[in-house]
Amino acid sequence: MPSTASSSTTSSASRPPFAAILAALVLAAWFVHSAIDAFPTQLGIDFYQFWGVPLARASGAIAETPYVAQPRYAGVLNAKADASANAKFRNANRLRRSLEPMGTPFLYAAFSPFPADYETAQLGYTALLYAAAGAAIFALARLWGMAAWPSVCVALLVLLTSNPFAQDVRSGNVNSLQLALVVALVAVSARRRFTGNDWVDGLFVGALALMVAFKPNTPWIAIALGLHYAAARGARAFTIGAVEAALLGAAAFAIGAWRFGGAQAWTEWLALARGLDGSGLVLPLERGNLSIPMILSRASPALGSAAWGLAMAAALALALVMAFSDRGRDGAGALAAARRGFADPWFAASVGIVFTFATSPLVWPHYYVLALVPMAWLVAADSSCRACRWGAIVSYLALSRLAIDPLVGLQAYGVLQFLSVTAWLALLPGILAHAQAARGAATPPAPTAATRGT
Repeated sequence: MPSTASSSTTSSASRPPFAAILAALVLAAWFVHSAIDAFPTQLGIDFYQFWGVPLARASGAIAETPYVAQPRYAGVLNAKADASANAKFRNANRLRRSLEPMGTPFLYAAFSPFPADYETAQLGYTALLYAAAGAAIFALARLWGMAAWPSVCVALLVLLTSNPFAQDVRSGNVNSLQLALVVALVAVSARRRFTGNDWVDGLFVGALALMVAFKPNTPWIAIALGLHYAAARGARAFTIGAVEAALLGAAAFAIGAWRFGGAQAWTEWLALARGLDGSGLVLPLERGNLSIPMILSRASPALGSAAWGLAMAAALALALVMAFSDRGRDGAGALAAARRGFADPWFAASVGIVFTFATSPLVWPHYYVLALVPMAWLVAADSSCRACRWGAIVSYLALSRLAIDPLVGLQAYGVLQFLSVTAWLALLPGILAHAQAARGAATPPAPTAATRGT
């Protein structure tokens, strides 16, 4: 029978620290006040399109898709806004009198259940973004090995200071939802939550297909996490997962086609998306596009942004091969090292996210919400990996409101753009350091508290 002293010690050890609870309550009050104060000026101009395209099609009885009949869709929404008494709706419409419908048919179909009242719909969606990002960051902190109340504090601090998250909420985009899905997939693997049933576990790969169909700025993340699943679970499990991915991808295709009158919706969307290499819809740095391939295509017009993106992908792939093969001296062991590296879900997700920043023809500031995954992984790295920890810290600070807000106040837009375009580069040395470490590892690398199960 335990002694009274022992019981008292156990109770004290299990009791949440008062300081952490108090800090969480203070931060929560600050966050709620900030969210309420900011909502009137958060017009959600991206959400306006996600919400408006399916609404305009339904209420305007438009047969064509938004990719070929943008003026008709815009006209329906403009007429609704002009007749509306809601200031939030009118102000969002004022910035979107013409539409740029770059979302997939599946994405627009997914937004069709939102209410027809704009402010009500935007309020619900904003709450969803807060919940998704908050849950994802809380999960990242817990995966580091932090206790529950300190993890709440970390989540609130990030929500208050992350400029990419502020941009995601302000514009009403989907990056916080993507973050939540990526973190959930990483957590399932890092905590070894697979069931052992290949058909159930194959939904890991199936979810990647839905992620790409929803917002196809994530193919590199899907490829990298798919490689992770193959390395961690084997060829048979991956084959079953690929079958489920094909089925779920076909379902997403069918839903989009059904909502927009046929399969031509996807071919018309693809034709519009292909124009993003400079031959069609051009979105340069001056309009907020932080894409390095787009910037390079303007400096050297002989190659379009798609070609520059492939060149960036090749450069990063070469850097990884050199890291896995000890600068080319161990070609035979490079494949085994790559398999060990990609068996770590944190490494795989981080590689996919960095490839996204390096190669995409569109990189908006809110895309950097996804960088919280490699930042969390690298900041918790073994203390011997200084490049990991400091790279994560530098990258986060460069993208935080602690740096961005003063630069905006000083109107130092050149410095602001430079930091925004290059911040992800600080993550690269840490990722390459882990690739090098995988060369000599007999088992998949697990250098951080984040990769350990509870």
